[in-house]
Amino acid sequence: MIQSLHKTMIKVLAVTCIASPIAYNGSLSVISAEQAVISTSNPYYNEVKAPILVPVWSSPLAILKEDRITGQNVTALAENGKVFALQRNEKLVALNATTGKKMWEFGSALAPLFTYSNGFIYGLTQNGSLYAVNEAGKKAWSASLSLPKATSIQRLGSTIYVTQESQFAAVDAVSGKIKWKAVEESNNFTGLSELMETDGVVIRSYLSQGALTTAALAAYDSLTGKKLWDHTRQWWPLAVKDGLLYSITNTFMMDDDAVNRNVKVSVFNVKTGELKGERLYKWTDTENKDGAFTFGGVNGTAFLDGNDFYIFQGKKLVKYDFWNYSAEGKPVQTWTSMAKEKDYPLNQVHQQRMLYSNYDTGTLSALKLGNGQAVVLNNGENPVVQTDLFGNVVYSGQSDGLFHAYDMLTLKPIFTVKTGSRNFAPSLKTEGMLIIRTDNKLLGIKLPSSIK
Repeated sequence: MIQSLHKTMIKVLAVTCIASPIAYNGSLSVISAEQAVISTSNPYYNEVKAPILVPVWSSPLAILKEDRITGQNVTALAENGKVFALQRNEKLVALNATTGKKMWEFGSALAPLFTYSNGFIYGLTQNGSLYAVNEAGKKAWSASLSLPKATSIQRLGSTIYVTQESQFAAVDAVSGKIKWKAVEESNNFTGLSELMETDGVVIRSYLSQGALTTAALAAYDSLTGKKLWDHTRQWWPLAVKDGLLYSITNTFMMDDDAVNRNVKVSVFNVKTGELKGERLYKWTDTENKDGAFTFGGVNGTAFLDGNDFYIFQGKKLVKYDFWNYSAEGKPVQTWTSMAKEKDYPLNQVHQQRMLYSNYDTGTLSALKLGNGQAVVLNNGENPVVQTDLFGNVVYSGQSDGLFHAYDMLTLKPIFTVKTGSRNFAPSLKTEGMLIIRTDNKLLGIKLPSSIK
C-alpha cells in the first residue's frame, strides 16, 4: 500500500510540473512572458470592401537605371488595343492589351523614353538617336541627335521636338530629317519639357537660376530654330489667342504684401515678345500675424479652364470670366475653400468638381462647384502612391500593394487588385482594359462592363 501511494505521488508531481509555471531544479522559480511597456489598439475604419479582380495577364517591364530616373521617364504606352512597353532586355515590344500576347519586338539598347502619335512610336536609343517605328513594328527612320540624356519627346504638328536641358532639336516626323538644333548659352538655364507650337512659334518653359530660381519662357521660330525672345518670371501660358500670349507673372520677392494681394497676368505678342498689357486680379487677405505657412489652396495660384479663370485666395476659391476683364471687375462666383491642411489644388476641374491632392496621404478630394460640398474620392486603408482618373473612375495604388477603383460620383469602391507591389507608375487604359504599372511589371485587368 505504501508503494502504491508513493507511485501516485510521483504521478501527481509530474502532472503538476507540466501544468504549472513552476519548475524544480533544486530551487523554486517563476517563469513568465515578457510584458509590453505599452499596448494600444485603434479602430479600423477605412477597409475598402469590393470584389477582387485577378489580372488576366502580366508582363515584365524594364527596371529604370539610376542615371535615367527623371520625372519624364516612359516605359509603357497604350493605344488602339495595344500596349507598347520597354522590357528588361531593353527592346520595345507590342502586346495585345486584351491577352498580353507579344505581337512584335523592336530594337536594342533603347532608352525609357518614347511617345505615340498618328500610328507611330517615336523613341530614343541609349546613345541619343531618335527612331520611328509604326504600329506593325516596322522601322520608318532614325536620326542621330546625340542627346542621350533627353527628357522629352513630343510631336507637335509635323515636327518631333526633343529636349535635353539647354539643348533643343526639331525633326521632321515623316522623313526623320533634322530641321534644326538650338542650344541655350546661359549657364543659368535648366531645361523643362513643356512645349507648345502656335502661329509658327515654339514656346518652351525652363528654369532660370540665379539668386532666385524661377520659371521662364523662351520662343523659337518653328522653321529655323532661331530664338525670338525670352522672359523670366513667367509661368506656362494660360492661353494664346489672336496673336497674344497670356502668362501669370511670378512676383515672389517683388510684391510680397501679405494683406493686399493680386495675381498679375502679362500679355505678350507671341511673335516678338513685346509686352502688350497687364492685368491685376486683386483681393485682401487677413494678416497672418504668427508667420506660420498655411496650406489649403496654395494662396495666390490660378489657372484657366476655358473661359473660367480660377484663383485660390486663401480660404476662398473665386472664378472670373477671363475674356471679359475689367480693372475693377469682381468674381462671377465665390466658394469657401473646404480643403484640409496640406491639400493642394491640381488645377483641374472635372465633372464640375475642383480636384485636390493631399501632401501626406496622397488622397484625392474634390470641391463640388454646384453646392460647395467637399468629398474624398479615394479614402483607402493606406497612403496612396499613384492616382489616375479615367472618365468617372478613380484608380488608386496604395503603399500596401492594394489597387482600388472608385466611382467618382457615388464614391463607392468598384474593385480591388492585389498587386504585390509598393511602387506604381501612371496606369494605362485602352479598349476595356486597364494596365496597372508597377515598378517591374505590367498587369492587364479586364474592366467590368459598367466601366466605359
